Amino acid sequence: RIPLVLELADIQPAMTGGGVISIFLRAVERAVLKRSALLVTTSPGFVREYFLPVQGYTGEIFLLENKVYPSRLLPAPVAVSVSSGRPWVIGCFGALRCRRSLELMHSLASRLGDRVRFVLRGYPSGTITEEFDSLLGDLPNFQFGGSYFYPDELAEMYAEIDFNWAFDMSDPGGNSAWLLPNRIYEGGCFGVPAIGAKEAETGRWIDGHALGWTFAEPLEENLAKFFESLAPADWEAAKRRCAGHPREEFTGDADYARLAARLLELKREIHSA
Repeated sequence: RIPLVLELADIQPAMTGGGVISIFLRAVERAVLKRSALLVTTSPGFVREYFLPVQGYTGEIFLLENKVYPSRLLPAPVAVSVSSGRPWVIGCFGALRCRRSLELMHSLASRLGDRVRFVLRGYPSGTITEEFDSLLGDLPNFQFGGSYFYPDELAEMYAEIDFNWAFDMSDPGGNSAWLLPNRIYEGGCFGVPAIGAKEAETGRWIDGHALGWTFAEPLEENLAKFFESLAPADWEAAKRRCAGHPREEFTGDADYARLAARLLELKREIHSA
C-alpha cells in the first residue's frame, strides 16, 4: 500500500541500447515505473523522448529541473561591461564529462588565440577522467581552476565570464540531447548568456528563454565565426536580457516546496485509504 516515488535525473546509455542487457534493464525499469505513484525527472526531453515513447509511462510526472538550490543566500548578479581588446571569457562549470566539448574548446583556444579565454571549474567525470590532463593541454587561454563550493562560489565564478558553455555531447543520441544541465540555471541566476547546441533540449531552452545563442554543425567553424565577429554592443544587449529575467525562474526553492507538498498528499492518501 505504500506509494513508490521514483526519481530519475539522467537516462544512462545502458538504458537506450539495443543489446540484451539494455532490454533487460528497460524491462526492470518498466516494472518499477508501473508500480510507482509518481515519477520525478529533470527535463521535459526525458519525458518526451524516453519515458512516454520507450517505456510507455502513463502515470503522474513531477518535473524537478536542475535549478539552483538553496538560493536564499545567493548574492545579486554583478554588472559587467566588455572593453574592446580584451578576450571573450567562456566558462564551463560542474561535471566535466564531454570529450568533444574539451576538444572543441581546445581547438577554439588554439585557433583564436588571445581573442578568447576558456575557464573550467569542477571535476572530471565519466570516461574522460583518466585523460583529462592530456585533453586540457597547456594552452595559456584554456585553463582548469579546480573544484568549488556550491552554491557559495557561484556568484564569483559567473561574474568572471561572458559566456556560459552549455554544450554536452557525451551521449549525443540520448541523454545529452535530452537533458537540461545545472549550469544553464546557474548562469541564469547571474545573468550570463549561454551558448549551446541548437538541436538539443538545452538549445531549445536557450532559444525559448532568449538567454543566449545556439549553434548548428559544424560547431567549430560556427563558433569561431561567432567569436571573431560578435560586437560588444550585441553581447551587452544579450546580457541585459539575461539580467532582466526573474531569478525565481532559475532557483529550485518553490519546486522543492511543491514536491514536498505532493509527497505529503501521497502520505495522506495512504492513511485515508
